[in-house]
Amino acid sequence: MRQIQSDPAFQLVAAVDIDRDVLQQTASLGIPAANCFLTLDEALDRTSCDAVIVATTVGQHEEACLTAIAHRLAVLVEKPFTMHLDTALRLVCAAEEKGLPLIVGQNHRYLRSWRTVHRLIAEDVLGRLGLVTCHYYRPPHRMAAALASLENNVLWGYGVHQLDALRYVLSQRITRVSADLFSRPQIVKGASMQAILMFEEGTRAVVTASYESSGHEFFERGQEFYARFVGDRATLHVFQRWLFLCEGRKLPRPIARGARREPEERLLLRQLARAILHGEQPDCSGRDNLQTMAAVEACVRSSAERRWINPQELLP
Repeated sequence: MRQIQSDPAFQLVAAVDIDRDVLQQTASLGIPAANCFLTLDEALDRTSCDAVIVATTVGQHEEACLTAIAHRLAVLVEKPFTMHLDTALRLVCAAEEKGLPLIVGQNHRYLRSWRTVHRLIAEDVLGRLGLVTCHYYRPPHRMAAALASLENNVLWGYGVHQLDALRYVLSQRITRVSADLFSRPQIVKGASMQAILMFEEGTRAVVTASYESSGHEFFERGQEFYARFVGDRATLHVFQRWLFLCEGRKLPRPIARGARREPEERLLLRQLARAILHGEQPDCSGRDNLQTMAAVEACVRSSAERRWINPQELLP
């Protein structure tokens, strides 16, 4: 709401929530109580708008998106897109049949660190990439109930960010996945994950994420992130917000991320506006996100079946 209300290109006209207390809080932030509704159908019947932002729990994404699409409205839906690839495909087809923009809020790919990595790779500073490693650690913490209830919560809460960001910075499709989703018995199942990813141009990536690693309470918001991109010309190290480039025998040098002129959420809103007004194809389209959803589903299947899975074979 803050991002929408601070953007002159948008006007927030209504809010929908099944929780009346949440609606009361929403009304206090500037939406008239008369424009706060308990169902999306009622809101769309009684107000006029150009787009719907779906910020429900992931299990409710499909219904809300289909309702908005049925009313011929553009949609921006939070990540993860859906819980299943076939559901995501159904939403993409429904939106494309009506020529409507459908955007998935994969905001992590627009973090300044990832955008800087993307630029360096695009400019061939690192050369041909052979290996990428990404590690994310966080101690046990209170999660939103909807996320904690998911069987593989670290995959849905954070892993999906890394899979999408890697696709974005490498500009390659994932062709093979071997994953293990696990945890200690006293933690919700799937609080840790490790995945090996093979990309179409031969790059191999190792992704590790955990919600059960103590000692990280002193990092930024209790989170630690490190990534390494190994190319035949240089290696790039990313630790939290700091980037260091190592070229041959030269001393490592810091790489500036540039100014944060707009929040990542604002960049997604800009895509939504351009798609509605000018018909531009959004970066984070639902169709593009099918590749991320296929990678997530490949992780789940690989962990359950103990074998390599090709995400491309899961797509029609």
